Amino acid sequence: MNVRRTAAPLATAAVLALALTACGDDSSDTADDPAGTPSASASSAPPSTEESPTTDTSSEPAGSLTVPVYYVAQGPLGDRLVREFHAVTGTDPVTAAAAELAAQPLDPDYSSYADWVEGATVADGTISVTVADDPSVTDEAARDLAVQQVVYTVQAAAGERLPVEFVDASGAPATAVADGPVEAADELDTLLLVNITDPAEGTTVSGSFTATGRASSFEANLLWEVRSGDEAVLDGFTTHGGDWMTGLGEWSVEVDVSSLEPGTYTFVALTDDPSGGEGPGASEDTKTIVVE
Repeated sequence: MNVRRTAAPLATAAVLALALTACGDDSSDTADDPAGTPSASASSAPPSTEESPTTDTSSEPAGSLTVPVYYVAQGPLGDRLVREFHAVTGTDPVTAAAAELAAQPLDPDYSSYADWVEGATVADGTISVTVADDPSVTDEAARDLAVQQVVYTVQAAAGERLPVEFVDASGAPATAVADGPVEAADELDTLLLVNITDPAEGTTVSGSFTATGRASSFEANLLWEVRSGDEAVLDGFTTHGGDWMTGLGEWSVEVDVSSLEPGTYTFVALTDDPSGGEGPGASEDTKTIVVE
């Protein structure tokens, strides 16, 4: 197997052990993969952060962090949150992750509703998020998802499900965003039902690679494809962990691309659609890969 990052590579050999992808229900599979750290190569599944709920930066260069950042993607159930990991400079993961909410996502299919965040700190068991004077969140649905985008990001970076308060530059409550401290909303109502952790957007692969991510798919059955344009040139399936009815669980699958001609392809992970197209349809996440 040979895997090389080509687009905004993640911190080399960094194993980020962040706690609990923010979720208000402790019964969900979030406890098994809070931030779901990407590996230095696409061959390793995200470690369980249940065992190590703090950020491990021991193998990273001084001043570098790998942080989870949640963005917005369109799905069959409307706009939902998706997650990717960014290699950044800094010493505080919460501050660094909050700053990335205004950064360009690596995946061009993603966007940010929360580019009005100006900073975040943790004190006295609360995460305080400073917002711009005009956060531009007048649309109620967009505001609610933007708030959850921030909550999921800073809680994952903090490694704890701490309450999140929104304040202005003076420290006063930012009531245009939220009336008080906010908890994370339920995963199944907030997250896209499938998310690819590895490969990252623009990864170069040869031979085979291991794709990983999280999903909630009917009876835990997850489908995958490698597409050339709109044509699926490889496909298969796997199962994910956890209880698909209560949250997202980890999945991992080995993908053999040795039969493909060198070039640019799309790796796709899809939820199962037992309705046969009668319902809203499958959720999917895609990543561009380059086969050598």
